Amino acid sequence: MSANHSLTLQIQPFFKDVELEWRNLLPISHHLISNDLIALENTNPSAIYFRYVNIYRQKELIGVIYLQHLNFNKNHFNNDLLNKPLLKTIKPIFLKLSTNILVCGNLFRVNFQGFYFKNKEDRSLIFECLRLYTKQVKKETKFCGILVKDCSRVFKLEDASSKAFMPFTQDLTMVLAIRSEWHTLENYVDALSKKYKQRAKKILKAIQPIKRRNLTLEEVIEHKDKIEELYLQITYKQNIALGILNSNYFIEMKKLLAHNFEVIGYFENNFLIAYSCHIFYPDKKEMEIHYIGFDNEKNREYSLYFNIIFNGLETALKNKYTKLELGRTAREAKASVGAYAVENYNYIWIKQGPARWAVNFLTNRFSENMGEDWKNRNPFK
Repeated sequence: MSANHSLTLQIQPFFKDVELEWRNLLPISHHLISNDLIALENTNPSAIYFRYVNIYRQKELIGVIYLQHLNFNKNHFNNDLLNKPLLKTIKPIFLKLSTNILVCGNLFRVNFQGFYFKNKEDRSLIFECLRLYTKQVKKETKFCGILVKDCSRVFKLEDASSKAFMPFTQDLTMVLAIRSEWHTLENYVDALSKKYKQRAKKILKAIQPIKRRNLTLEEVIEHKDKIEELYLQITYKQNIALGILNSNYFIEMKKLLAHNFEVIGYFENNFLIAYSCHIFYPDKKEMEIHYIGFDNEKNREYSLYFNIIFNGLETALKNKYTKLELGRTAREAKASVGAYAVENYNYIWIKQGPARWAVNFLTNRFSENMGEDWKNRNPFK
């Protein structure tokens, strides 16, 4: 227990320890009582563990927090960032980097706010609660940074800054809005300008030799090693990867989300060369292209990346969804198929010293490599 004035925190290591209280407090179908949390907990990803926090005021449960403890190390960023002549002298320092970051939210999902308060007026207490949390666990874990991820709306600056948190504005996700006149993929292609229409037809033609199918749970288990290998090919190309999964994640998600989670396999002569995951939100008429993986050589031959997006769009159209979430990376590629950027409301506290310098360095390099060209992409007529 930890208390400050009238606030008390109760911390648990497993979802089962808080499930009853959370189900009584949270709205029906809220993501913090979904099977997603159990699936991720069962996955046991490396360098990360979870905590579930109840917030009490004078013994009344007023809110909850979902936390992820990340041990950030050399596996979480692309070492090629440090190969420039002026940076080689500091490369050994980064390669020895091992520091703890506290994440309020889910590193592996978008739009997954990590806290909930029964009364909206208490919402700004999240910053105080997180500082209380760090004091309580200080003996076992010291954090160099705290990230409050995917907030549903912005906070007043004074609410965050009073606890030394600042807005973190470099996090964007790409979304494709599905027009009402699109009923088939052909309708979408017809809406493209001449240049992009020709390109789309060429991409769709390239995939024709490849067999595609929705994998059963048994097939996901059968191909788990290859799925993990393809996942890591993509992950290790990213400049920064906060959190790294293993093949158990895809198995657990398929088990627990059932028909709301698909793994689509792409096969060349019965050999898996790519996969993509779809998460469905039927209540909201939305769909997400979740994690993907592909063989880089085969991608050049079959345009796997763009065909994965087109297949996701085709699936969304069949389900009559109105929005397709494409995720955070490859902004230029996603803008070229018609996606637009949505800002995520994040807040961050970083301890002064080397940790702050390292985080600023890595995020600046991330922004530089993302570039600005994606903003000028408009494929439609």
